[in-house]
Amino acid sequence: MSDAGQSSAVSGVLRRWWIVVLFAVLGGIVGAYPQPAEVAETATSFVATNTSLSTEGSENSGISPDQINLLSTVGEVPERVGDQLGLTENPAEIAAQVQVNYDFATGALTVSTEQSSAGQAELLADTYAQTINSYLVERQTNLYQEQLAASRQLLDELQEELDVASAEAAADPGNVTAQAERDAISREYGVAFEQNRQLEGQQTTPLSFTTLQSAQAVPVEDSGLGTPTSRTVRGIMGFIVGGVLGLAIAFLLSLLDRKARSRDQIEEMMGMRARVAIPLVRKTEGGVVVTEGRHDALSDAYRTVRNVVGFVQSTLPPVDRARVTLVVSPGPGDGKTSLSANLAAAFIETGERTVAINTDFRRPRMSQAITGMDPAPLPFDYLDLRAIDTTTLLHPTRRDNLKILDLASIDAAPGELVRATIPHLQALAEVSDEIVVDTSPVGATAEVLDLIPYADVIVITARVGHTNIRSIERTIAILRDIATAPLILVVGGVRQERNPYSGYTSREVNSTSKSLAWFDRFRGRGESSPKDVESVPETAHDDTSEVELQSTD
Repeated sequence: MSDAGQSSAVSGVLRRWWIVVLFAVLGGIVGAYPQPAEVAETATSFVATNTSLSTEGSENSGISPDQINLLSTVGEVPERVGDQLGLTENPAEIAAQVQVNYDFATGALTVSTEQSSAGQAELLADTYAQTINSYLVERQTNLYQEQLAASRQLLDELQEELDVASAEAAADPGNVTAQAERDAISREYGVAFEQNRQLEGQQTTPLSFTTLQSAQAVPVEDSGLGTPTSRTVRGIMGFIVGGVLGLAIAFLLSLLDRKARSRDQIEEMMGMRARVAIPLVRKTEGGVVVTEGRHDALSDAYRTVRNVVGFVQSTLPPVDRARVTLVVSPGPGDGKTSLSANLAAAFIETGERTVAINTDFRRPRMSQAITGMDPAPLPFDYLDLRAIDTTTLLHPTRRDNLKILDLASIDAAPGELVRATIPHLQALAEVSDEIVVDTSPVGATAEVLDLIPYADVIVITARVGHTNIRSIERTIAILRDIATAPLILVVGGVRQERNPYSGYTSREVNSTSKSLAWFDRFRGRGESSPKDVESVPETAHDDTSEVELQSTD
């Protein structure tokens, strides 16, 4: 997991602290109530151990302690024990019931087992010890006989070869090769003869054991774990277990959460600071909130966006046309249309002739956001758009200096309508002061890419608790690759604490003139300055009501 992913997961757990607390409290309640009864479980079993001692001379048997332990638990020994006792378990299960240990230093062989009855434990231990002894003696005897038989067979074979070689050498005394072959076989025969003689004369004592003490069963009592009887102890244990479970659930939910949950997270993924935060408001508001006489946290946030856009425009090379501000978002419902409509309304407060253009033809809501109604259908078809004068396509509004261009009523594909809008956008730039373009989501559609080359400033809006993380990553990657215009990040749905100046601007009737003076001071079309969006001062709006804004998008 990347550092950003880990940070997001930890932040997600902190946001879901109530899950951890809830499970911890529930665990404590379940643990402490009801009063438990004391539980004492006792299981009785019997352990029997057979001890045998190896006979003298066993150190010459050639068998190691590890081999004894292995042969006692694998192979024929457990199988023979099962046959003798008529046990239904397989050899592996029988071997698992006993513990065999051979001490080479003392020569002691111990066989222990734990069974449910004393007689069964003693019988299994004694039978196992006897079977081990008889098997080891049998095995060593068989191995010795096999070695002796193999030695004699080799000696007989070499004798036959030597007789043949001797006959060939006698038949041809001058054959040096035959003489050498006879001598080589003779030496090999001598070595084999000596080995056979030593093997026949070897006094090997097979390792065997004499019972030193037969198995005697001893009862063993195993006390089960008792359940705590104290409510306090049980409550604490339940609290801890519940808290751990709640923490795991909160962490899992954080990993599965694909929404951006904080302003910091959006800024980190975008790789830039948010110049303006659009606050959460208590009641559902759609449409334009930037109106004459209204000065609250929400409307002033949109005015701040206007000021920031104007400041950035003032750093661009001067042009003799209207600046084009493109408003984009990673996905639907991010507040893009609300921002576009209110930004256009904020521009006309400065006396700028403004045109709001809709290019989101999949969800056309610009006209509804500004006028409260859908635009009147245009009496043209798609093929007429190239020859029609641009001014005939504009929809008037009740606000001075604000008009709307929306081709949504024309029957054509969204991409075709966007490409048909572009020539009129260029024409409108010659007869207006500001153009605000509402686009389709970058992370969901492709037609918005046709508009990017015509933008002077691109405003990206994302919404806390709504915007998809993957859409954010895709959007910023596309814009970084193909956009040359400055990028301004605006984050919506931000909770901000109320400060002592809450409601201050609502009592300042002349605050609009102050805002316009600031705007006019930086927006002049004179000398250009370096383009640097990060140099724009960040404005905070602390007089924000804590509620959810239902964005129009």
